Amino acid sequence: MIADLLLPAFGLMLLAVLVARGVEVLVPETLAGLAMMAAVSALLCWGLASAGFALLYVQEDARVLTLLADAPTASAGHFLRLGGRAALIWAPILLLVVSTAPRRWKTAVW
Repeated sequence: MIADLLLPAFGLMLLAVLVARGVEVLVPETLAGLAMMAAVSALLCWGLASAGFALLYVQEDARVLTLLADAPTASAGHFLRLGGRAALIWAPILLLVVSTAPRRWKTAVW
């Protein structure tokens, strides 16, 4: 039971770190870039967490695919809500990675 809870939680934490560090390379080293990094990273984490939940549901029971096809709006809303609730896990890690980004800047000085 512990592994059933800890592995997905660690996966979401790792996702937050990897997404934020990936977006960090693409944004300019400014305060606006930092804000853009936080927003884009949060949206990506939310979307990826939602897709991960959908994948876990499909892995558990393939009939979920037919439900997804029958009611795509309701299904997407359900998985987006799950991804949003998972923000309790990935958002604090994302905040830490974004707030320490100026330490890794090469050209700009904070």
